[in-house]
Amino acid sequence: MLPLDVPLTSDPAYAAFLAGRVRGIDSVHCSLDDPALADARQRQAPPDPTGLRNALEQLGDIPAFVLMNARLHAPNKYFSRAALDQAAARLDRLTDLPNVRGVIFGDAYFLQALSDAHPGLAARLEAVPSVNAMLDSPQKALAMLDMIAGTTFKPPSRLILDRSLNRDMDRLADTSRTLRAVRPDLKLFLLANEGCLYQCPYKPAHDAHIALVNEGLCGERTFALNRDLGCVRRFLTEPGAVLASPFIRPEDADRYAEHIDGLKVCGRNRGTPLLERTVNAYLAGEYSGNLLDLLDTLGDLADHIDVSSHRLPPDFTDRVTTCDKNCRACGWCTRIMEKIGSRKIPGLARL
Repeated sequence: MLPLDVPLTSDPAYAAFLAGRVRGIDSVHCSLDDPALADARQRQAPPDPTGLRNALEQLGDIPAFVLMNARLHAPNKYFSRAALDQAAARLDRLTDLPNVRGVIFGDAYFLQALSDAHPGLAARLEAVPSVNAMLDSPQKALAMLDMIAGTTFKPPSRLILDRSLNRDMDRLADTSRTLRAVRPDLKLFLLANEGCLYQCPYKPAHDAHIALVNEGLCGERTFALNRDLGCVRRFLTEPGAVLASPFIRPEDADRYAEHIDGLKVCGRNRGTPLLERTVNAYLAGEYSGNLLDLLDTLGDLADHIDVSSHRLPPDFTDRVTTCDKNCRACGWCTRIMEKIGSRKIPGLARL
């Protein structure tokens, strides 16, 4: 069983749930839900620093990483001492906890600005690149490590590799082998349950739109964009894209153990029931329900589409990790989806 990096929220019941499963948990990541330290998801609740601190304390010495993984920031923030002081103050509230090891960042400009303004704080924290840095090759990963070395932040103890490597075992093996030769102490993780389009063409703009909303520079339109113009529209009109998505099934997790050290679970904005269900599934190595009920992005479609994981053909993982990804010409995932998937009428309770 591969250990997990999982979201942590301020929900005390969820923190207790994780505390009861520490043998399978490698680390946690958490958002402060604070405008001063923007992350890559839209804020859904006011900041609860006391609740989050209590949750972190419940987990003892499990390493924790604070999210500041916004794709970009308002341009004035990079040069605003007040904005950088605010961000540092939010981090400083938690750095006395021994398990708070670092930050997960998405904006290299902001990382450098924070390092320059508060070098002492930065020197206490690792800088871990967000999965949205899309580290899909040894060269990209090494370039990122070089950039971090130019700050006063500690080098990262882990990298979360790009989700495209979930479906390309040869590139995953090459990336893992090269990085381990250079940094044998570096832990490598893959994102297990995002469920976005493979090599999603909308993602850079989507991440930027979320950042613009969080920075107060525009109104919220990100779901409408995906529903009318992006991935949600694609999934509903081309259901085969669901199976082409680079998720890792709980049943297949151990197949990656040769190349990585753990799996990252995402979905922190989707509520405690999804998080507990997903963590349990990956710790157990199996899930018999609707696969979409475990997935972050595709979870929006669980009321519309049912995919029974156990009905996938035995060679599913072998096929999707070795194919040429020319999906429109191939059509294999579409044919499998027609056999095992079903459309559902949305239920009033979930709506």
